[in-house]
Amino acid sequence: MSPSSPPVRTPSGSLWRHALEGALSVVAALAMMATAGCLALLALDAGEVAPLTRLVPAMVSTAVGGGISFGSDSAAQSGDAAGGPLGGMSLSLGGETTFTPLMLTFLGTAVLALGFFRPLRRRARPTSPLLWSRCGGALVAAGGLLPVLAVLGRGTAHLPDSVTERLGKGGSGSGGSLGGPGGGGPGGMLGKLIGGEGLPAVHFETGPAMTLFLGLLWVGTVLGVGCVAARRTSLPRPLALGRLREKWHPVCSALTGSAAVLCCILLVLTVLAAATALTGREQAARAAGVLLLAGPNLLAVLLTSGLGASWQAEVQRQQGGGGTMGGGMMGGPGRGQGGGTGGDKSVALSGYPVAGVPLWLVGLVVLLGVLVLAGYRAASRTRARTLREDTEAPLGRHLELALRMCLMVSGATTLFCLLARGSVHLGISIMGNEMGGFTAGLQGVAGVGALTAAILGGAAGYCGSRLYALRAARRAARGAAPRRREARPVRTDSRTLDAGPGSSSPPARKAPSEPAV
Repeated sequence: MSPSSPPVRTPSGSLWRHALEGALSVVAALAMMATAGCLALLALDAGEVAPLTRLVPAMVSTAVGGGISFGSDSAAQSGDAAGGPLGGMSLSLGGETTFTPLMLTFLGTAVLALGFFRPLRRRARPTSPLLWSRCGGALVAAGGLLPVLAVLGRGTAHLPDSVTERLGKGGSGSGGSLGGPGGGGPGGMLGKLIGGEGLPAVHFETGPAMTLFLGLLWVGTVLGVGCVAARRTSLPRPLALGRLREKWHPVCSALTGSAAVLCCILLVLTVLAAATALTGREQAARAAGVLLLAGPNLLAVLLTSGLGASWQAEVQRQQGGGGTMGGGMMGGPGRGQGGGTGGDKSVALSGYPVAGVPLWLVGLVVLLGVLVLAGYRAASRTRARTLREDTEAPLGRHLELALRMCLMVSGATTLFCLLARGSVHLGISIMGNEMGGFTAGLQGVAGVGALTAAILGGAAGYCGSRLYALRAARRAARGAAPRRREARPVRTDSRTLDAGPGSSSPPARKAPSEPAV
């Protein structure tokens, strides 16, 4: 076979084969998420808190959007103080956490997309029923595995000393403990219980219904976006030549590719931190664990801060409004009188200095470079218009690409501000009434950031398209053929498809003549 001949394509396969491959892509994605989550938890020494066989399924559940709730297995009784003010009272702990480890989500998304679309590259073009069968297999596998992970992601955890100390501190503005300055009386007994002498083990669990719903939404979104953004694959002819894919494929593939490159850079940093941890540096191991869980979360904070999004990292100690009894037990004013305590902390991350430069300025510079490069790549993948199409189009090709970049960047900014958030709340309850606790979290509000993202995304897309047109004109002036596809056939797989008016296909190869006998 000569080098110019088309590659040999295997048959598309049956419906059952496509359904099985779709299911295996989901299995591989969940396995990758579980492996990465296990490595991250090992780096953070999370095995001392709870068994990894329970924590890893819980982390995978949160990676697809589920949440974790906390509660005491049974209430602790202050029996040793039966004659005191707390005699016979029950003490319990409850709370919840909402956090999405986006690095696990990215790894699962990458494996799911590769396993779903990549095998179609060397095959004959599938029909629409085959693609639907492939999607159905993926959704069925996700629907069967995600509830199992949610059920496995429950168990008993022992709070670290740092958390129990934080729960045991509070009091008035002077920073005393919940047990009061002197440690005696009812407040002292409550402080001893919170300090760990009577506090029961904490039971954590994930919600199977919410995990199933959000997991199916995640799989459907990955497959839907992949049908538009995937490049090296083979899709049914109506989808491959559809107007939706033709218009949005260049921008979608350029932006998703840029986001994937940024996440891969974070993975490289994670590997470097893990290699440094092998020398015995504990802080490097913790940094590797944090990056392997929340690297894209931190990246989203950096980039959206450059767009004007407001990010706050805060820790608040809370006291319940239990009236006279609650205020006396907590050794300080209740929530109705003081709300928080003197130990509250809040940091505005957008103005946080990094090497003397505000975080928002660093994010703006990085984001501007990424968007201009994405606009350039989108312009290089956009099919050139014919003369008739250029005459009838309401917008020029540069403005049209800028408008699509504007919409996609604005939507992505809002989505990342929602996904990168995280919060945890733990509360102490006495006889069913919450008397104190603490709340910590990372909160971000898009606000004006979504509008700024639209303006910056449109401007960067326009500049990238102009830059590509200028470079193509210079190449043409030097006699080199420009890289823009001048209305030539669009290659969505190893076959050649007609791109519309003005397209041309390569001449057919003549069959070799048989030698005369």
